[in-house]
Amino acid sequence: MSRRFWIGGLGLVILLVLLVWGVIAGVGFVTDRLPQWLAGGKQIAAQSAQKAEEAYPGLKERATALLPPELARNIEEWVPGAALPRQDVGGEDIAGIPRFPGMVRVAFGIQERKRRVTYKGEAVFAKVIAFYAREMATLGFTKEVTAASPSEETHVYAKGNRRFALNFVKTTRLGTELTEVEVREL
Repeated sequence: MSRRFWIGGLGLVILLVLLVWGVIAGVGFVTDRLPQWLAGGKQIAAQSAQKAEEAYPGLKERATALLPPELARNIEEWVPGAALPRQDVGGEDIAGIPRFPGMVRVAFGIQERKRRVTYKGEAVFAKVIAFYAREMATLGFTKEVTAASPSEETHVYAKGNRRFALNFVKTTRLGTELTEVEVREL
């Protein structure tokens, strides 16, 4: 009798250990894979929304009007370029500094009498940097690269007593490359 009791108890302990191990392994697997699954779902939703918008212009606006606000905001985040405003925010461009074609002013501010303007748009990072290098050189500015990485660069342009720092930032959203340019008076 005691021998059966010990074998049964040992079997139960082994079963509980295997059950706990299975739960821990399952939670670890799901935790590792969940972000990839969600990103894949967002990409499928964004591609579907983009194709629907191409086939039926104005569909996104009509659909978001029918949806609850929180769901409509999520859809706006998933669709490439949807987060970009259609028109400039308030403020003004800095006189004499060109703007990359197609970019939208997304921020403006003045601090200690120095202006700061940020533009954003669907544009290739390298092309934006080349545009500003060419245009600023044409205007007589000299360039100094003060920081660089594959997704961000800072250039300081100077001409006489005028100095500007241009910070370029590249982001990719569901396969769409977005570039942000911040222009600061120094």
